[in-house]
Amino acid sequence: MSPQTLAEVVGRQGVRAVLEHESLPEAVRNALRRQILNNELPAGERLVEATIAADLGVSRATVREAMRGLSAEGLIEISPRRQTVVTRMSTEDADDVCFARYVLEAGIAKALTKDEKVGLDEALAEALERMDVAAQEGDLQAIVEADVHFHGLIVNASGRRRAVELWSTVNGQIGALMRASIDRQHLALKGVRARHEPVREALRSGTARQIEKAIYAHYVTDRDKVPAHVLALADGAPA
Repeated sequence: MSPQTLAEVVGRQGVRAVLEHESLPEAVRNALRRQILNNELPAGERLVEATIAADLGVSRATVREAMRGLSAEGLIEISPRRQTVVTRMSTEDADDVCFARYVLEAGIAKALTKDEKVGLDEALAEALERMDVAAQEGDLQAIVEADVHFHGLIVNASGRRRAVELWSTVNGQIGALMRASIDRQHLALKGVRARHEPVREALRSGTARQIEKAIYAHYVTDRDKVPAHVLALADGAPA
């Protein structure tokens, strides 16, 4: 990792804005996350706590807390001997995350009432515009943020508190999922919006069955690699 000041790492956000709205560990975590997602810190890269602390001008305790958060997101792996490396989500874990998101989001989305959908399409369109800007800039971190916002709009529209809480538990590893998927499938960032458009369209004018199928297609794109229990659920659903 090349020496950088905190200002250089947080980039466009600026140190003042970060420190006003985030704790220092959160700022360090976000800065490292951006570098990992944008492949500036590639898979296998070793992260040395003392070096990062010196580079950023923060304490080792601050870096340690930031790393614990990144580990929970599936972006790094901390070994028992405290060696920390950038990692990539396995195919099996990616399948599990996609399955959980599909089941929960589809269940919520197809049950949305007409009143709950008021203003949703416009908000989803704005989220897609954010994806476009991020893709043009080649900024995966910003795409992840737009993706989280897009799907969060759908879940939050239901107003179901426990569903929203459950969603947050499967949402924390979306960055690791997208980074691993891009590496494994060589996906182009500019195609991210196109994969979300059918979900928006289904929510705007589709039936409950069409909404579920669109969300299934969004999360499960390669049937040869889909776990059997996911295929059984999708194939058992009415067309």
